Amino acid sequence: MIPPVHEQIENINIFPDQPLVLIDADEVLVHFALPFRNYLRQKGFGLKLNGYTLHDVILDTESNLFVDPQTAQDLVVSFIKEETHRQPATEGAVESVHHISKSAQIIIISNVPRYAHEARLKNFQELNLPFPFVSNEGQKGPALKQICDQVKKPAVFVDDNASQIASAKKFVPDLYRFYFSGCDLVRTQMPITDACTHNPKSWKELVHLCKGLLL
Repeated sequence: MIPPVHEQIENINIFPDQPLVLIDADEVLVHFALPFRNYLRQKGFGLKLNGYTLHDVILDTESNLFVDPQTAQDLVVSFIKEETHRQPATEGAVESVHHISKSAQIIIISNVPRYAHEARLKNFQELNLPFPFVSNEGQKGPALKQICDQVKKPAVFVDDNASQIASAKKFVPDLYRFYFSGCDLVRTQMPITDACTHNPKSWKELVHLCKGLLL
């Protein structure tokens, strides 16, 4: 049983005098949409993104019609159960995070379902991302606040979800909020938000911003 979010955070050794970078997983550190598209193809379905949700985006390739919500949900759950342990890293993610970790502490915070927590840890281990990991539920603002309240230095939060960026702004207003995806396919679907402080377009730009803001 995975502990509640606040207990997971309590078990992390957080350093108050070190800058902090909090990073989302899906579409930031690791790909979701691309391996999900491949997974669907193997089962006779297609993925047609038309916005930043998984609602009405899965096609039955035989009928060329969108599948019903229950079928879509079942496909998402089966993908998470079967593929979370081997989601590929986005280009430049691993090297960039290790570079950032030389001058800042790293915490990964992801809304992965509890049943996939261990699979996600295995994925991170195999990708050489040995950083503290929090399985969050719902909005990330409360968890970010619990973490950031323990840190005296500047902090950055990186996420590709506009609602999570807004949640961060609400709960930790002085947190640098990077609205970012490491996946080109997803980046084209991200809605505009004014809740972010920065909108980097690559890991290289993200690293450069961290250097300027955290040092």
